[in-house]
Amino acid sequence: MQILLNIFYFVLVMGLIVFIHELGHLMAAKVFGVYCNEFAIGMGPKIFEYKKEGWETSFSIRALPLGGFVSMAGEPGEGDFGVDRERTIVGIKPWKRLIVMLAGIFMNLVLAFVIFTGLSMHLGTVDAPKPIVAGIAEGSPAEKAGLRINDEIIKLTFDDGKVVTPHDFNQLVTSIMVYEDHEVTVTVMRDGNEVDTKLKPEFNKEEERYLIGVQAISGEHRDLNFFESLGMGFTMLGTIIQQLGFVLSRLVHGVGLNSVGGPIGIYQVTSQISSQGFIFFLSLIAQLSVSLAVINLVPIPVMDGGRALLTLIEMIIRRPIPEKIENGIMSIGVAMIMALFVFIMFNDIRKLIG
Repeated sequence: MQILLNIFYFVLVMGLIVFIHELGHLMAAKVFGVYCNEFAIGMGPKIFEYKKEGWETSFSIRALPLGGFVSMAGEPGEGDFGVDRERTIVGIKPWKRLIVMLAGIFMNLVLAFVIFTGLSMHLGTVDAPKPIVAGIAEGSPAEKAGLRINDEIIKLTFDDGKVVTPHDFNQLVTSIMVYEDHEVTVTVMRDGNEVDTKLKPEFNKEEERYLIGVQAISGEHRDLNFFESLGMGFTMLGTIIQQLGFVLSRLVHGVGLNSVGGPIGIYQVTSQISSQGFIFFLSLIAQLSVSLAVINLVPIPVMDGGRALLTLIEMIIRRPIPEKIENGIMSIGVAMIMALFVFIMFNDIRKLIG
C-alpha cells in the first residue's frame, strides 16, 4: 500500500510541475494565434484524452509520468495541421516565438515564487545562520583538520582553484556537496586572525551527501507580513537559482557528476511526503519547479533554452535558419539528451543498489 502511495505522490508532483510548465507554452501560443493540436502530460501511449466540441486542442494524459508537450503547428515533425502559415510557430514573428519558448520556464518560476511567498507568510522565516562552527562531530574531517568551536569559515579554496566565500551556512553546505571528496583549503577567522587548514569531506550514509562534520549555530525565527513575504519569496527563488547555477557550472567541468539524480532520485524524495507532511510537499514542488526552469534554460537543442537561442540567432541574422541545419542541430540535441538520460539513470541505479 505504501509503495502505491509513494508512486501516487511521485506522479502528482511531477504532473503538477509539468502541467504548469506546458500550460505556459500553451497560453503564450494561444495569445499569438498559434494552432495547438494537443496538450499532453507525460510521454508514451495515451491513457486518457479529452476534446470539447468546438475546441482546437485535445488534452491527454500519457503512460509515462515524465515530461509533457504542446503539439504546435509548424514544429519539427508536427506538420502544419492544415492551417495557414501565420498560425504556425514558424509563421509568427521571432520575438513572439521567443516568448512562447520561454513561457514554460516563466510559469515554473511563478509557481515557485507563489509557493515560497505563501510558506513565508505561514511559517515566517529562520534567518540563515552565518558559517560559524557551533559543533564538531567526533572523528570528522573538521576535527582532524583542527577546526574549533566559534571558528567563522570565511573562505573555501578547492583543488581546481575555485574560491567560494560563503555568506551563510547553507552556501557552505552546498559548496561541499558539489565538490564531494575533493580536498579543500578552509580559511577561518579565529580570535581576529585568519587560519588556513586543509580537509577532505567524507560521505555520510545517513544524510546521503558529503560533509565535513560541523554544526551550524541556531538561526533566529521571525514572522513576516505580506510585503516581507513577497521579498522573501524573491530571495528564496534567487538563492535556489544561484545554487543551481553553481552546481551546473561545476558539472560542466566534470565536478559533482556522481551526485546528479533523475527520476529514481526524485521518487525517493517524493516518497517522504507521507511522513513529512503538506509543507514538505509544497516546498518540494517549488524546488523541483525551479530546477525544471533552470535545466530547461540550458541552451541544449530541443530544450527550451536551445530553441530560444536558435530564435535569438534568427532575430540577429534577420533570416530563418535553414531547415536542414536546424534539423541537424535538433538531432544532436536529442542525442545529447538521450545520453544524459542514460547517465542519470545509471547514477540513480548505482546509488540505489550501492
